[in-house]
Amino acid sequence: NDYNASMSQIPLDEKILKNTIFIVDDDEGIVNSLSSFFEIKGFKTRMFSSASAYLDALDNTPGILISDINMPKMSGIELLEALRKKRHFRPMLFITGFATIELAVKTVQLGACDFIEKPFSTRTLLDKIIRIFEKTESNAQANLQYQSLTKRERQVFELVIKDLTNIDIAEKLFITVSTVEKHRAVMMRKMDVKTLTELIKKISKLDFLGSQ
Repeated sequence: NDYNASMSQIPLDEKILKNTIFIVDDDEGIVNSLSSFFEIKGFKTRMFSSASAYLDALDNTPGILISDINMPKMSGIELLEALRKKRHFRPMLFITGFATIELAVKTVQLGACDFIEKPFSTRTLLDKIIRIFEKTESNAQANLQYQSLTKRERQVFELVIKDLTNIDIAEKLFITVSTVEKHRAVMMRKMDVKTLTELIKKISKLDFLGSQ
């Protein structure tokens, strides 16, 4: 399909449009076409012809990264690995002309949100981008909740998700069981969960579990 296919009629939320689309691809034609498409939809875009150029320009601008996988010098996979080492967690979507199940599994394991195979329609790409932004917003809320925990509450959190009892937690932290119960109740309230199952589900939304 043509990258300049007819524009999707999906209405975009203003909160989504506050994000920037970062595009990394050594194919200038693809970069320019995608940039034009997203700018017509109302996004700001930033374009890079290589993974190294993107790494050199890293900042905290909110947005999503769209990167080709097969690029010279540094591939998209290597870019993602470098970003993980830098603990830079901007949501990432891969585009590739050579998709395999093994590749899909690897990108997900490394932390990519999704990937799309060339050729693709702009409608399909935009659908994926919207879903990623919606998930990112949910993840951001979970991370804010985690950041609101005190150091002691985080310690309790990390032991609770290992399914330790209050008695075991008290022994490990050298505090009383009643103190554990108080910290645990506050931690659950701050994380906005009522059960251990809900808390464990929320772990997948956290960027840096256990960072103090």
